[in-house]
Amino acid sequence: MSDKTEAQQQSGVDLKLRGFKYAQAKQPILKDLELALRPGTLTVITGSSGSGKSTLGAILAGMLPRPGLDSLDATLVVDGQTVEHTAVSSPRIDTSAWAQHIGFLPQDPGEYLSGIRETVKEELVFSLENRGMPREMMEARLQSVVNQFGIAHLLNRDPAKLSGGQERLVALAALVMNDPQVLVLDEPLAGLDSVVRKAVLKTISSLTMTEKTVVVLVREPIQLSTQADEVFCLTDNTLASGIRTGAPRKVDDAWTKVEAYARPTSEILLSFQTVSVGYGKNSPPIVENFSLDVRAGECVELTGPNGSGKTTLLKSAAGLIVPMRGNLSRNGKVGMLLQNPNDQLFERTVRRDVGYGLPKGRRSASKIEEVLEQLALTDLSDVHPYELPMSKRKLVALAGVLVHEPDILLMDEPEETLDQRDALTLGSAVQTHTDSGGSVLLTVHNAKK
Repeated sequence: MSDKTEAQQQSGVDLKLRGFKYAQAKQPILKDLELALRPGTLTVITGSSGSGKSTLGAILAGMLPRPGLDSLDATLVVDGQTVEHTAVSSPRIDTSAWAQHIGFLPQDPGEYLSGIRETVKEELVFSLENRGMPREMMEARLQSVVNQFGIAHLLNRDPAKLSGGQERLVALAALVMNDPQVLVLDEPLAGLDSVVRKAVLKTISSLTMTEKTVVVLVREPIQLSTQADEVFCLTDNTLASGIRTGAPRKVDDAWTKVEAYARPTSEILLSFQTVSVGYGKNSPPIVENFSLDVRAGECVELTGPNGSGKTTLLKSAAGLIVPMRGNLSRNGKVGMLLQNPNDQLFERTVRRDVGYGLPKGRRSASKIEEVLEQLALTDLSDVHPYELPMSKRKLVALAGVLVHEPDILLMDEPEETLDQRDALTLGSAVQTHTDSGGSVLLTVHNAKK
């Protein structure tokens, strides 16, 4: 064995996983898989929603198993150090120290950010301040990462007021700032417009050029497959070794079908007339002089890059933001699906979450069951929403909106995180809504061709 190969193995990650089972689960979600991750390589792991990709990422990051709850039988070698997990006991891991070697960006980027810093700049240097890095070194690294990600214009922004795509970009930049040897990225391209997506792909490539180990967890490999050293498919609770997928599989475009469902009438349900909206009286408007009529039976897309104000317009339509200028009128009940479904889930079971806010009674119970069936959630009705993959969580959040029978349905990036089957389910729900005389206003990053 050459000295270089031996050094790479010492600084890499080796995982032999015999089984992982969540608390109270009857069957393991992962079993009989092996991974050998080496410096300077990109490994792409694909799989459908619920296949265990995020679980695998959390295991690599030392976030699973949860002490006294989950069961992990595995051997993990990190930087030459062996961590042995058995089905009955697991060592306690200092996740803060672990994150300095293996950094994990969750599918929900808000889970990575601290949530207590007032500006993006403060958020980016947060981990380095905690480690006591000298100010000059910290500023030099900050400047390098800011230039790499093109986020100088966001440095003084409040992280809580970023768009979903901007939040993901800042979280990835914060992870790179922390400078771990291994980066595990869960759906890093979700919610990004085409320009930012290209920048992130370039960054991933440049990281491997500096001998970083990068693992990307995605439903579809898309552009990543051509630059990956290995592409695996997670199916039937294990990895299919060494499979290269080649050209990505074409997925039916559910929203092309949605446009065909539109049956506009003369009745206007939602109207923007030269509306300007933003945050705070002393801040400039994010969107100016916007005009649009959305009619009954119509599905309308708002397109634009990250930070262009799409979410701000939806929030104004929902009554969450008062326009600075112009006239905004609604003719009917409004319901809104947020970009991040976690922001709308807070009950112990899917059924309880969907029925939250409804009066008790036979009619409400019947409506809950109707919506659960419509969105193919009946078999999951007694599961905790946070035990579901993100794709299913979005459908649960949508069910919680539809059960209140809105006339005007607002959806912020509804395709984000959805697998193919759930996208078609969502498309069918939109068809049903417009067929019944409702209207839909949704946002997407890039217009459909």
